[in-house]
Amino acid sequence: MSASQPLRVSARTLAEFTYFQPDITPSSLAALQAGTKGHLNRQSQAEGRAEVPVFWQGEAEGLPFLVSGRIDLLQDAGSPPVVEEIKLCQGDAPLAPHPAHLAQALCYAFMLAEKEKLAAVALTVRYVLPEGDTVCHFSQTLSHDALREGFFALLMPYARHMARVQALRKQRDESLSALPFPYPDYRKGQRDMAAQAYIAIARRKKLFAVMPTGTGKSAAVLYPALKALGKGLTRQVFFLTARTTGREAALKEVQRMREQGAQVRGVVLSAKEKSCPQETMRCHPDACPRAKGHYDREREAISQALDEGLWDEGYLQALSQRHQLCPFELSLSLSLYADVVVCDYNYALDPIVYLQRVFDQNRQVTLLIDEAHNLPGRVGDMLSPSLSGQKVILWRREAGKLHGRSSPVYKALTGLLNALRQLDETLDAPPDSLQIALEEVSPVSHLLPLSAGRDLYRFVYLYRRALGCPRDYAAFIETEGKEKRLTLQCLHFTEYLKERTRKKRGCVFFSATLSPLHAMRDLLGGDEEDACFALPSPFPEDNLLVMNLPVDTRYQAREQTAPQVAAAIEGMYGAHPGKYLVFFPSYAYLRRVAELLDGETLPLHVQTQSMLDSQRADFLRRFTGDGGPVLGLCVLGGVFAEGIDLPGLSLIGVCVVGVGLPMVNPRQEKLRGLYDDLFDNGFNLAYRYPGMHKVLQAAGRVIRSGEDRGVVLLLDERYRQGAYQQLLPPHYRVQYLGDAAQIAPMMQEFYHQGGIQP
Repeated sequence: MSASQPLRVSARTLAEFTYFQPDITPSSLAALQAGTKGHLNRQSQAEGRAEVPVFWQGEAEGLPFLVSGRIDLLQDAGSPPVVEEIKLCQGDAPLAPHPAHLAQALCYAFMLAEKEKLAAVALTVRYVLPEGDTVCHFSQTLSHDALREGFFALLMPYARHMARVQALRKQRDESLSALPFPYPDYRKGQRDMAAQAYIAIARRKKLFAVMPTGTGKSAAVLYPALKALGKGLTRQVFFLTARTTGREAALKEVQRMREQGAQVRGVVLSAKEKSCPQETMRCHPDACPRAKGHYDREREAISQALDEGLWDEGYLQALSQRHQLCPFELSLSLSLYADVVVCDYNYALDPIVYLQRVFDQNRQVTLLIDEAHNLPGRVGDMLSPSLSGQKVILWRREAGKLHGRSSPVYKALTGLLNALRQLDETLDAPPDSLQIALEEVSPVSHLLPLSAGRDLYRFVYLYRRALGCPRDYAAFIETEGKEKRLTLQCLHFTEYLKERTRKKRGCVFFSATLSPLHAMRDLLGGDEEDACFALPSPFPEDNLLVMNLPVDTRYQAREQTAPQVAAAIEGMYGAHPGKYLVFFPSYAYLRRVAELLDGETLPLHVQTQSMLDSQRADFLRRFTGDGGPVLGLCVLGGVFAEGIDLPGLSLIGVCVVGVGLPMVNPRQEKLRGLYDDLFDNGFNLAYRYPGMHKVLQAAGRVIRSGEDRGVVLLLDERYRQGAYQQLLPPHYRVQYLGDAAQIAPMMQEFYHQGGIQP
């Protein structure tokens, strides 16, 4: 690494590398607020300058470093100047400064002494109350030489650790320079996509790409990203997905490239609840033996992991078991060392749970955003706070058991519950009484159980965001039994998403259904200078038969036309028995049509609401196993409509009932109005585009390779309208039928031409 590219580290990180909290301890909104308040009050009450930036640049262990930070309070009118580190006092007054706090102050004092050529600097660690009043303080004066000795005593262990990490990265870069594309040949268009992704990363721009199913999306974006990583154009790659299947595909490609010589390290981040090995998840050292002393044991585990390469769920569980660690916290720590982080959208985009340890320290990150058509719904939900009176009742009940009904937390929750009960469903925005109730709950939220405190923190944070940008939100108040639920739905997230992806080392938004591209680019925070790129299908058009039957599937007509839908499904299956999926716009419609299908002669297999993971796996095994024909009935946009891979005879046909439009409701109508104002494209962005994205995702399950041959049957008269036809892929050569009787001969001719007999 050249001197022009030093390793950046904050003074706090440097101090906490040596002096760290050994236990996993939960944080609370109240503590964070109190700490900020205490800092600000102390700074405003005392003489001196607040938040003074300092830095030091030099070498250690042969590596260039840039250490930086901000002095909480600098009193430099006297001699020697005083560097003050302010910390919130939690509990009893300490008898001595915490070593990490003292080390942080020492780093600031040394950097100041170096900059100003000072012979000595006084440093103070001051513990305060939220009001800024001092509980206790600890002061000392150190010479320049003593400060230097103390600073390097902190820097050298960190530098030795980073020397190993840098050596591994050098080996990685050398291996990537010689890495070939991970397959013998590029698929049609795959090389062009890889080139576009590389250019976006090199130029630090955004790329919006339509990549049809079967294009080899994961390899086409990961390969150029790793090539850019090896050349220093980015420092880390995040592969963001909406579903587990997407994570598996990305990990598969990372492993394939490792097998071909790429010395890259990848980690997968799973939900905390899913990875927790305890029967009941309680992240507190008093309740979880793995939380107690976790960080004392973690460093050795990280050292072992650096000798490995792919830190997937199985590896993390085994390593955590060996060292008695929390798998989730271990995965977060390893994310600092991983070249590729495979995770859900929220770890990079959610304002509450995004990885601060990565994104607040390192802007040189590339985002590869898979199935980007899911982003509007997901980001909108991330920014939308919701609070239920029923949930507050549960919190209050638990608080009463723990602290008594006369406790401040019980009384504060009672006030919050009353404020929710008084909400008027005709209001456009929540009243001031709710904000007052929330302000009374926040200072005592640390007394709530961990999950309750976390939920409350999220609501309060996003509630304040909604108050700050009211145009972006709409308030919805629902009655749930005797209680009420308040949801502040974020309707406009474009500017937020633009800011979250700004200054990254390239962002690639890609999906098989990210069309129309320019409209989706605008919605997802892109600019006119950001590229749009669409690949054609890599497979022979003759391998896919697309038929349309004009059936009215609008909500008001569903009961009347359900027999037509059932007849079309039976016609499709009867023409060439095999494995089929039928997608409906709702469970109610699915059940109604299922009643009309002959369950004795048809091998029906029906998706149900709230299926367990084991039930979902069993559903898919009916298709992937060696068994006979299956006629699966599913819902559009559900777990079986995206991300599943059923190649060959595992799936030979899909029927889509309807055009997938979201139900007309107050939220969608407000969204439509907002998009009309912002983009002059309200109905398309709120209804038509999301609906057709779901349709095309479901239809995309059929053709997964160049050898696949299959059928797509679209049941709705609206597919004959130009507005919908324009959204169908170019390789969909739709055959427009007059009635269901034409389905069987059309399919039989299709299979006959392919040399396949019924």
